[in-house]
Amino acid sequence: MRTLSLQVLLLCSFVQTLPSAFCAPAPHKVQLKAVPLPLNSVRLTGGPLKKAQDLDAQYLLELQPERMLAFLRQRAGLEAKAQGYGGWDGPGRQLTGHIAGHYLSAISMMYATTGDVRFKERADEFVAELQTIQNAQGDGYIGALLDAKGVDGKVKFQDLSKGEIKSGGFDLDGLWSPWYVEHKLFAGLRDAYHLTGDRTALEVEIEFAGWVEGILKNLNEDQIQRMLATEFGGMNEVLADLYADTNDTRWMKLSDKFEHHAIVDPLSQGQDILAGKHANTNIPKMIGELARYEYTGDEKDGKAANFFFDEVSLHHSFATGGDGKNEYFGQPDKMNDMIDGRTAESCAAYNMIKMARTLFSLDPQARYADFVERADLNAILGGQDPDDGRVSYMVPVGRGVQHEYQNKFESFTCCVGSQMETHAFHAYGIYNESGNKLWVSQYDPTTVDWASQGVKLEMVTDLPMGDTATLKMTSGQSKVFTLALRRPYWATSGFAVKVNGVLLKNVSGPDTYIEINRRWKVGDAVEVVLPKTLRKEPLPDNPNRMAIMWGPLVLAGDLGPEVSRRRNGGEGSASAVPEAAPALITAEHNVNGWLKPVAGKPGIFRTANLEQKQEVEFEPFYEMPRRRYAIYWDVFTPNDWAKKSADYEAEAVSDKKLTAATIGFAQPGQMQTERDFGEKDEDSTPVQLQGRYGRQGTAWFSYDLPVDSASPVILVVTYSNDAKGRKGSFDILVDGTKVGEQAIERRTPELDIRFFDVKYSLPLDLVKGKQKVTVRFQAKDGDTIPGVFGIRTVRTDAAR
Repeated sequence: MRTLSLQVLLLCSFVQTLPSAFCAPAPHKVQLKAVPLPLNSVRLTGGPLKKAQDLDAQYLLELQPERMLAFLRQRAGLEAKAQGYGGWDGPGRQLTGHIAGHYLSAISMMYATTGDVRFKERADEFVAELQTIQNAQGDGYIGALLDAKGVDGKVKFQDLSKGEIKSGGFDLDGLWSPWYVEHKLFAGLRDAYHLTGDRTALEVEIEFAGWVEGILKNLNEDQIQRMLATEFGGMNEVLADLYADTNDTRWMKLSDKFEHHAIVDPLSQGQDILAGKHANTNIPKMIGELARYEYTGDEKDGKAANFFFDEVSLHHSFATGGDGKNEYFGQPDKMNDMIDGRTAESCAAYNMIKMARTLFSLDPQARYADFVERADLNAILGGQDPDDGRVSYMVPVGRGVQHEYQNKFESFTCCVGSQMETHAFHAYGIYNESGNKLWVSQYDPTTVDWASQGVKLEMVTDLPMGDTATLKMTSGQSKVFTLALRRPYWATSGFAVKVNGVLLKNVSGPDTYIEINRRWKVGDAVEVVLPKTLRKEPLPDNPNRMAIMWGPLVLAGDLGPEVSRRRNGGEGSASAVPEAAPALITAEHNVNGWLKPVAGKPGIFRTANLEQKQEVEFEPFYEMPRRRYAIYWDVFTPNDWAKKSADYEAEAVSDKKLTAATIGFAQPGQMQTERDFGEKDEDSTPVQLQGRYGRQGTAWFSYDLPVDSASPVILVVTYSNDAKGRKGSFDILVDGTKVGEQAIERRTPELDIRFFDVKYSLPLDLVKGKQKVTVRFQAKDGDTIPGVFGIRTVRTDAAR
């Protein structure tokens, strides 16, 4: 994990068991200004983050390591010790083998953050098994991937090494994001070395990197860049970290081969090229750019990473700290059409938190700590079920949504893996040190062993639900040091700091650190009062559509119990979408005028004085599992509502009707959905037009869409009028049967671009007895398929 490796320079202080001769890391070119205290010196003692950590710890111990290693052993010619898990980690599935890397990272972190030796014992055994698998492979390789035809991923990597490269989105030569999967295994080995002191983990990692070197050594720059068009996780990061751990420049040169110029170069020049990009494909590679900047001082890498974080956090993120719709970025500050549907992938929020912690270490600004607080308490904590610890793939923010909870022992999606880690990671970055200065960035119940100063402290607080925090020195000699306490951006009226009961005067304003330098002794205490107030956070492109915040907490409106959901494609996707939230009608502009606290229920608010029949109850989002909810709300004045109500309600009725009728919806041009719906093609490419995704081609492409075998179906396809070059003329076939044809003439300059839907009836005989059909778009001789921007199967009866 990138932020953990920030402490490579202090590796020997991380884990006291490391042999002194083994602690010879590479010097950093860019020194940290605020070093995070090690995970093993900060302990959570209470509050919601501790509860989340405890649930994760229990889950990690319930999982069976031999099942995660099963397919890795099989690919190495060894007998599996247990039946492998399924879901995304199943045989021949999307990311077979990735969960082993996530798990090794998670148990290593959990050992460091709890001191529970059961996690170290598991990590040691896990690393030993990976070494056995690597030895059986014979060349440093560790992997379990298969392509769709059952060809071993190791063979496909050999094809890659010969320059056979078909790359795009998630697919590299028929493998699903293979470098992404390898990155998880690398990261697990690195974290085991850093956090448990297991030298074998580093030895295995070095052999593993040698195999990567062999695969890439004969590829030229053009081939490398084509390869990098497929998601590769943070391979640039783990190889840079390996350089730092070994002081061997061989590994930094290998990291260079994962420098994706199509992304890094424009970002380093201050260009926001994120629209249409897959969010969590690019966040990990930017974490890698930070690692490279830290170790080499390359300003280009640093500028790209800094600009990327600022753009995502300030111009592409929701109130929860999550980002992306269907896993993709939209246009900067164009959020109005982004909030509904499948938004805010958990992986993306987790990786943005890691990036924020790293940036704070390099440049301790309160805004980075603000982001960690926002995303951790809302996007991450809000995605976990506090009853049984299951986590969500998407943590939606829309106007009538619900969690995408994953099955703990069957799904094993990327987000299940990343949240194994994140809930073992909450304590990291709460405290940072700069010599004799301690930065206090979050207010969570903790004990702190500030080893470099020989001081121990304890934080006692009822936040985030309460409003006070007290930091007390519990042991150590009397000495002079500085406490730098974050005053959050939301802490305005009523904020106060007291030292041993004496009010501190002339404190700095919100979003700063208040520094207190004095001689401290055991028993000294600093009390911070952090009153939370209600406020609106409107979308940048629609002031009437807003989230409601209470201090750092997103308040969600309760819309009733969650509804059952049926899959229509990828893991966690569903066609049964909850009913949208109503608009709120009020003449009161101040949120305190229409949202009132409920007596005797801290954190609970209820609407009042609204011009509607039913009041809505709001509460902190992380306190609302298993419910339908809305985070964003449309709020109108009575005058505005009188003008817009008819259109608004008509749109809501239309959306509800379409949702009820929809069996499945595929979004061409988006990597995840194309994988979910089995996209195949010849001579076709993704395309974007006015911010919408699609696919175009000169031969053919197809998707597998679900159908209702008991009902006639309508196929609804979205096109545009923007045919370029040759005219568009193509057939639409369903399971080989032609159901329609489409012609699209070239658009003349005076006409605006527009999108339109065409319906094709699928008779019952064509879908009877089937769960899905293959929809194929096939160009006529010499013509093209200019662009398909949406494909939907709809029940004929329900659509009327």
